[in-house]
Amino acid sequence: MKNLIQLFQLVDSSLPVGGFVFSMGMESAIKSKLLQNESDLKRYLVAYTDQLISFEFPYVEAGHTLVNESNKWDALTLAYKAMLMNPNLEKSALVLGKNWTRLLFSLYKNDDVNTLKKQLETKKTPLYFPIIFGMFMATLNINKQEARSMILYAALRDQVTALTRLGVVGPMGGQSLLTYVLEKSEKKNLLYKTIPYQKATKSAYMMEIAQLNHYKIYSKLFQN
Repeated sequence: MKNLIQLFQLVDSSLPVGGFVFSMGMESAIKSKLLQNESDLKRYLVAYTDQLISFEFPYVEAGHTLVNESNKWDALTLAYKAMLMNPNLEKSALVLGKNWTRLLFSLYKNDDVNTLKKQLETKKTPLYFPIIFGMFMATLNINKQEARSMILYAALRDQVTALTRLGVVGPMGGQSLLTYVLEKSEKKNLLYKTIPYQKATKSAYMMEIAQLNHYKIYSKLFQN
């Protein structure tokens, strides 16, 4: 694995991108009593993993593949937007994408990154997080499997961080949950076969129902 220290930095929880703030409806699911015990939490996190793999992975890989084909970015971002019927999810994807873009442009100044910056600004491409993440990973010479592992780990860590922040689990309990779901998720990641982004699918509809109410609970925190 190349650039190991760089990978550590990019998945570090101190990286100020705000993923822990919008926890994809975790707060709403708890308040709605969809999650009441450890078994519920495990099932929820496994379902969340499956949703990441079936929906987000194709767009991460598409961003990675098409980073140097800006003529195809419009179709890619329009397809992603069309799948985001929940306005909270679109907002979170844009905010996280904007945060990642601002942060990585400030950290890396090489020619490839500067070229990507100019193209994004010229085309006024919507900064949807999974697509932008894939583009940046390609620009930093991080391969697709490593990129998938990174986004999977960061997303699951942020879910567990939210649970700890809410007092649902303690630090040790949170790490136990994270270990459980990471073991399952990495096996799925290793078995993942690339599919076109046009065939990305969603499966966790109860999760999306919970996400619809998220803004009523933590809207001010999310805005910050």
